[in-house]
Amino acid sequence: MYIQSLDSVVQNGTVSFDVAEKYLALYIGESDWKEKLGQLWSVQKKKLKDDEKAKEFVKKSIACACLSPIVNKVTIPDERHVLLFWVSGWPQFNERDWFSMFQDVVKKDIEIEKSRRRIMQLGIFDQIDMSPLTRQAYNWIYDRLDKESFASEEKKNEAVEKIKNLVKIYGGAIICNLFTNYSSHVDKILNWRSGYFIEREIYKVYSFDQITKIKMAEINKTNKNYIRTLK
Repeated sequence: MYIQSLDSVVQNGTVSFDVAEKYLALYIGESDWKEKLGQLWSVQKKKLKDDEKAKEFVKKSIACACLSPIVNKVTIPDERHVLLFWVSGWPQFNERDWFSMFQDVVKKDIEIEKSRRRIMQLGIFDQIDMSPLTRQAYNWIYDRLDKESFASEEKKNEAVEKIKNLVKIYGGAIICNLFTNYSSHVDKILNWRSGYFIEREIYKVYSFDQITKIKMAEINKTNKNYIRTLK
């Protein structure tokens, strides 16, 4: 169902509340996004007196808010939701086709989602603390994640589980190579609160075939007791 929602962004130019909330949380941080999106929609609907124009405005605001921290190096405010309302007042808002850029991001995320499913079929590194490579990969990501701020200990624990799953899926070799040989990509990561941004950087460095080859080589060198095969 989630892939269908993402496909709708690319194919039809529609953004569901769930997709908007997910991307705003990933790129900007946790907030009561659905409530704030509802407020933005109500204001623009009254102001523009045209539902379609209001929808286009909200979509553009979502896209600009998400991508401005990367494209324009905009600092994310402590009250994260205000960025959604601020962006329309900036000159940059009308200087780019923000929604088209957002569609490109989503299109790549769909490709990554499909590739990840295929990569998982090769096997999962179920005990990441048993292999030096997976242990090192986890430790390096955790060191970065530990510097992030979280609304609660529960949110931090959720983030830890996400990076563990990332290491389980891709293995230690790919992630360690990213840190040691492609540090510029690591330095570009917007935040470490999930595995989302580091996974995107993996696919900027490696093709699907390269990822498969590196992972299989690591699997073949790993005790089979620590590899779980998915049905």
